[in-house]
Amino acid sequence: MTSFLAISARLRTLLAVIAAVALLASACGDSTSSDSTEVASIADRVFTRGELDNLLPDGDATVPSRIADNVSTWLLTQAIELELGDRGYDITEEDLFQAEQYVQATSDPENPVERGLLLQSFAITLVAGRWSDVAGADIEQPEPPMYLCSSHILVETEEEAAAALERYNQGEEFADLAIELSTGPSGPDGGDLGCNVEGSFVPEYETAAYAGEAGSVVGPVETDFGWHLIYIDSVGPATPEFHPHADRQQIDQLMADLREAQLRALIFDLEQTARDNYGSTVNVDASIGTIDLETFTITPA
Repeated sequence: MTSFLAISARLRTLLAVIAAVALLASACGDSTSSDSTEVASIADRVFTRGELDNLLPDGDATVPSRIADNVSTWLLTQAIELELGDRGYDITEEDLFQAEQYVQATSDPENPVERGLLLQSFAITLVAGRWSDVAGADIEQPEPPMYLCSSHILVETEEEAAAALERYNQGEEFADLAIELSTGPSGPDGGDLGCNVEGSFVPEYETAAYAGEAGSVVGPVETDFGWHLIYIDSVGPATPEFHPHADRQQIDQLMADLREAQLRALIFDLEQTARDNYGSTVNVDASIGTIDLETFTITPA
């Protein structure tokens, strides 16, 4: 059974990417408590002892940290919904309908508290998706990172590197020399290191490579691994224009990942703003623990 805590805990990633991923499984409580004692509240919303008991898998034996996590997650969920409402994005009937279809297809818990909070959590992801689509449209597309497609010959000494360079300059193929001479793991593949974003290699290697031009060999370059000769297949921003022979799907995925990071940053900002705006309205019963209003993390009592 998928728990309210599980789906809400993944709000951070689900809201960030608005994508369907596998939900974490967890046992739900079997309690039917109707205790109306308040254990937490935010704005005008109250979480009762009875509702909490219905979410605890082991009843009174549930470890305090799990109890605190449930309460913390409930508070974050409510804060995000309230913040989205302030921005003009409320849960609609269509959101609830889609949430109902989703819950029925994935878990459909019998526990009414568990079910209600699952519905709310999934509906919030749909609302956040609409909001992030609009907010993200105002953000400029990310700049392509620097990208390097290269091969290398790695040897132990500068003299060996210089001798290999001389052979290359006399007309021998770089890949053949790498197969014969390179001590690196890419040697049998002709020294091919593929295409990589800036920061993938040690600074000395990249400083030399990014200062070179496509089709040239730079070096010898010393690093902690030895001495390198670097063949630059292509270098520059990660675009098909700079890297015509690179894998286009790889470049597209790289840019998609950067765009996803932008949207994730939007969601993180939404969450933090929700905590900032509603933290002053939060109350947590001392029996649950002490809350950090900056993070909504609860230290168990």
